[in-house]
Amino acid sequence: MKQSKLMDIDPHFSESSYVINRDLFKNHDPGEMSRNTSCPYDPKNGRFEIMVLGETYFVEHPSGVVLNAYGEEFDNYSIKIFILRYLMNANGKEATNEWISFKEFPDGPLYYSNFHKRCIQVFAQIGNEMPEQLKKYMNGLQALPYNKGDLSWQFKVTPGVDIVWILWFGDDEFEAEAQILFDKKLTDVFNIKDLAILGDVLMISLKTFTFSLNSKKN
Repeated sequence: MKQSKLMDIDPHFSESSYVINRDLFKNHDPGEMSRNTSCPYDPKNGRFEIMVLGETYFVEHPSGVVLNAYGEEFDNYSIKIFILRYLMNANGKEATNEWISFKEFPDGPLYYSNFHKRCIQVFAQIGNEMPEQLKKYMNGLQALPYNKGDLSWQFKVTPGVDIVWILWFGDDEFEAEAQILFDKKLTDVFNIKDLAILGDVLMISLKTFTFSLNSKKN
């Protein structure tokens, strides 16, 4: 298995959760999943192709094995679980363009402190310390300006999953602040644990990109 090169990123979603979701995945119809997610499925080789944050992944059906763009195994279980959960639970509904916070999802207040620490604070810190790297990351995702805060964008995680990032810079008196918003339609797609997984996927991708750029400068 190809090992991650990320030294200080510790996704808290495990291989056992991945195995559980693979077992659930085999019971879902691939044609229906493809229609509900707009992710192409090739019945000849039994594979979905799905783009997540600009990266290509393949999902084998019925096994639920998630492979990277080179058709290889990899060890980021957060993104594997996110992909399987989305394929299984997407319903094909159109975006509402009504944006809500993590707290506004069912059970959101119960888990918000953890999400705030693992995702919102991390985003705020990276954006405040490395704004140019953040801008390059968003440009790579073809994100659209959202015109809120000091920096903000609307962007696509995967087909049917759009979110908004808003950043307010910190200064000598106040810490940087941030917000992550989700289209309200996702309340019918993701439970609160799925949303936490999505948060991990976002932060792993952002850290990987910005830290990589920063290391090249040093």
